[in-house]
Amino acid sequence: MSTVECTPAQTEFLKSEISDFSPDKWKVELAGRAGSSRYFLRLSSENRSFVLVVWDGRDEDWPRFLKIQKDLCTVVPFLPKIHSADVVRGLILEEDLGSTTLKNYCLQNAEDSTRIVEKYRSVLDALFVWQSIKTDASPVIAARSMDLETFLWESWYFAHYCITDYFAAEHLLNSSWERERRALAEEAATLPKVCIHRDFQSENVMLHDGKIRFVDYQGARLGPAGYDVASLLFDPYVEMLNQHMVTELYRYYNGLHKKGFDQRSFYICAAQRLMQALGAYGNLSIHKGKEWYRDFIPVAIERLWFVLNNLPEFPAIAQVVSVCRDSLNQ
Repeated sequence: MSTVECTPAQTEFLKSEISDFSPDKWKVELAGRAGSSRYFLRLSSENRSFVLVVWDGRDEDWPRFLKIQKDLCTVVPFLPKIHSADVVRGLILEEDLGSTTLKNYCLQNAEDSTRIVEKYRSVLDALFVWQSIKTDASPVIAARSMDLETFLWESWYFAHYCITDYFAAEHLLNSSWERERRALAEEAATLPKVCIHRDFQSENVMLHDGKIRFVDYQGARLGPAGYDVASLLFDPYVEMLNQHMVTELYRYYNGLHKKGFDQRSFYICAAQRLMQALGAYGNLSIHKGKEWYRDFIPVAIERLWFVLNNLPEFPAIAQVVSVCRDSLNQ
């Protein structure tokens, strides 16, 4: 990552929170960017390091981020420690979890599928603990739910930013599409709800000091267990996760649950999640100037196509995805 210079406001904040901080003595480098306007700075000296989150304090997710961490920091061991926050300047000083994401780990071990599956099992073990949190452990999480409106928004997001803005296939968004996307959302909304992360993909899972840690958790809410599992196992960021591995890992996670969830529920959640992700990739690449998100559209389309082949009750949605898929292959 490239070295950067702190702004005067950032420097003043850091001096007030880190007793010996000095721009001349501490290394400051860009540690990553999010899909939103947030970015992260890694601050390091000889024997200490922190991450500074630069994030507009007026964002409605800002207080959720802080409150969820406060509510759950003694309940589960996955979230980074927050040292201090300044809402006026939009700064959060937190624990440095390193730079090894699950995505990076998979890329580094791309030729060793056994090792990747073992790591995913460890991540699923951690997810099971997260999803076993009592639903009243965090009022912020309990206040929001993956309801019918949320699931309908996901398919609208897909239709607007991916089908229309990216593929110019809005002519396919007919009454059959509308009827099926509502039926899909209605079925998803009836699934039993637990505490979910909501964006549980490989860039939001950190591997630090031999432990599994979670970041970007401000969207946590109540929702189907299968939604997080589908987010992880159909993640377009990890292309080498093949269908055999997905099936094995789905069965592994299902074995952790007393009741579990059937494969249809898993595919319903996967269809919803992949539509949301494709909407995000279209929006971020076209309207936010983040061109690199285009690279994940073909993988996501292919995975959504596979999922819909296992849900024959939604031929109109499958037809839309088929046209998008064909346009990528031309």
